[in-house]
Amino acid sequence: MANIVNFGSSFIVGFILPAVLSVAAYGHYKEYTLYLSFVYIFNIGFNDGIYIKYGGEEPDKINKKTLHEEHNFIRIFQFIIFIPMIIYSIVTRDMVVLLFSVSTLFMTINTYHQNYYQAVGNFKVFSNGNIFKSVFYIFSLLFGVFILKSDQYVLYISLSVLSYILVFLYYEYIFYKTYGFKNEWNLNGKFSLFKIGFIVLFANMSLTFVGNVGNWVVNLGFDIEEFAQYSFQNSILNVLLLIVNAVGMVFYNIISKKENQSMLRLTKRISIFLGILGGLGFFVFKYIIETYLSNYVSALPLLSVTFIAIPYIMVSKILIANLYKARKNERKYFRDSILFAVGSFIIVFSTYLLTHSLLAIAFSTTVSYIIWFLYTTRVEYSYLKSSNKELFLLVSHIAVFYYSAVSFSIPVGFFIYLVYVFLVAIAFKKELTGLVKFTKN
Repeated sequence: MANIVNFGSSFIVGFILPAVLSVAAYGHYKEYTLYLSFVYIFNIGFNDGIYIKYGGEEPDKINKKTLHEEHNFIRIFQFIIFIPMIIYSIVTRDMVVLLFSVSTLFMTINTYHQNYYQAVGNFKVFSNGNIFKSVFYIFSLLFGVFILKSDQYVLYISLSVLSYILVFLYYEYIFYKTYGFKNEWNLNGKFSLFKIGFIVLFANMSLTFVGNVGNWVVNLGFDIEEFAQYSFQNSILNVLLLIVNAVGMVFYNIISKKENQSMLRLTKRISIFLGILGGLGFFVFKYIIETYLSNYVSALPLLSVTFIAIPYIMVSKILIANLYKARKNERKYFRDSILFAVGSFIIVFSTYLLTHSLLAIAFSTTVSYIIWFLYTTRVEYSYLKSSNKELFLLVSHIAVFYYSAVSFSIPVGFFIYLVYVFLVAIAFKKELTGLVKFTKN
């Protein structure tokens, strides 16, 4: 439910804002959201340490005094980080930096709460927070678009900031209602959380960087209108991946308790099948863009390339990242993720230097995800190695999807790809039957 509501918010941002704002204004809005994708770096790993520390723990067995100490610490620590940011924004008189600074303060504290509730498996509180934020953001965006009829991107950034503040108040209320109010303060053990979390933070940042490396290169190497086109297609992909993140959150708590290799192999197949099925969404998005957002038609070839990466992104986010964290091998996770990020940057940046093509940059990002998939499933977690049948499925998916997406009209392309999905279901009937049985159990 939380992600259905979140989908509505992302749909409005992804489709309505581009229709209201100019291409340049939308580009500036997307610059703000691009910076937001790295907000969590400002907690310097503390929140990630919380995630690792409490993964798989039972909430009623947790030391409340220690929990209060950690809660009070993160609030004071983030306020200290906030002070120089807000001073800089005032000195430079940059409204966007000012709003970004306020977002950073509240988002990092919200992430503390979210990481804790995810780790202990209390997804009700986490989901309610997301629903509350998304509902407010949806109605405030609609108010700005249809009542105020504003074409100022600063307004929509301000509404985003306000939603983070309201969610902060919600999480704080739930925390005090559940655990009471205690003014506990103790630095003991805090730096060990930084030490563990810092490694995981940069590993997570590396994975996020791979998803945004194309955006960064395009933002630095192209004008704002071209950045808007590239960023637009990335936003559409992120709308589809909302459910992926939700499933990934649940799986960390499960994997932390027991690493069942049969279940993990099954999870990998589910991720691949759902990724292939998700390709049907491209044709829906293509219809919406061609019909209502003609200014962004040039983003469609880019979107067709990034959609190829969906099965690999799903496996990475749902399975691989959680396996690294659940094993609590932070240094290995850090090393592999940094190498992945550096390798991806080299691939994407080299592509930019050689071609200066947005399409080639999008394709190089997809190639990076495929390389990461092959490494982690064939080397790091060899029991997840794909069979020849599965590899043939992945190769055929690349060819069939891209051909049907760019070579035909929407109805014909949709029909061709739908037939392919049915053929996949028939060829993997045994596996799909096993998935249904496993789900029932």
